[in-house]
Amino acid sequence: MNERGWGWTPSEIRQIQLVEWLVPQWSEQYVPVKPFYDALADQGANTSPVAYADLKLLEERSLIDWAAGIGGIEVIDVMPKAEARGLAEQLHAARANKRLRKAACRDAMVDWLHSHDATSDADMLNRETMLADQPWGMWFAEPFSDDDLDAASAWLDRQGLVKGIMTGEDQGPIHLYLTDAGVRCAEDYDSDADRYLEARAARTGTGPTFNIGSNSGPFQVAGDHAHQVQNIGVSAEHLRELITSVADLVRHVAPGASEIDAEQQTALAAAGDGAVDQSALRRFADWVLSVVRTGATAALVPAVSAATNEMLQEAGRLTGHL
Repeated sequence: MNERGWGWTPSEIRQIQLVEWLVPQWSEQYVPVKPFYDALADQGANTSPVAYADLKLLEERSLIDWAAGIGGIEVIDVMPKAEARGLAEQLHAARANKRLRKAACRDAMVDWLHSHDATSDADMLNRETMLADQPWGMWFAEPFSDDDLDAASAWLDRQGLVKGIMTGEDQGPIHLYLTDAGVRCAEDYDSDADRYLEARAARTGTGPTFNIGSNSGPFQVAGDHAHQVQNIGVSAEHLRELITSVADLVRHVAPGASEIDAEQQTALAAAGDGAVDQSALRRFADWVLSVVRTGATAALVPAVSAATNEMLQEAGRLTGHL
């Protein structure tokens, strides 16, 4: 699977959804699998060969046991294993991370527009149609919401990666296309909007925004004795919120990590209002990834890694402003 949580194939999405459908029916009894396939929106997948292929793969991954009698899909019965429950819990935890969800929706939208060559006002797409385009409209096998799409299009518009037509009370354009910058993000940065913007900032060398009297704008620090009042968007409080978010994510995906409370408190102490101990935060990030690699499903490791990277980047930005 694409470990970013989106871009999965229809079969990968269906298999994960099957696991999550089975888990609430946890019992000592095998359950018939036909009702799941009967309820699929794509009834082309409601066939015995598709079901056999899905179940064989899930069995190979030690997620289910299954049995089939003589006949087709009507006689296939399945029992989820403990590993299936663990996977479902980890997926729920990953989806609950609002920061990762927002970033994933933005990146998926850039990739979706690029895949459809929506690169001019003559080729605009209605963003709502992205939800029906499974590789991009789903995140960890669950659909993005209309609010997710609105927030993503608004953010991309502010960053100059998309343009489009605003309607009603929406924050962002509902009909939109990629700008030249959006195309570069898709082609050169694998649709990773944050990584593209960081690289662009590094290339331009633009300094942070300063308020000087009634004027504000990007300035370069000029001279050893220059004195400017900086208006920044980073804060120690925000950094501590990120640390807490990472710790909560570990609690969900690796509940056996008994040291998490102590590790969290150490990391929070390293994010003081007057100083940031980046070494301590890197140790916290390394500990988090070590725990998650041991106690969570491999597909969720990149999501946790992205959260720790965001935390470390925020620590670096804050250190530069203290």
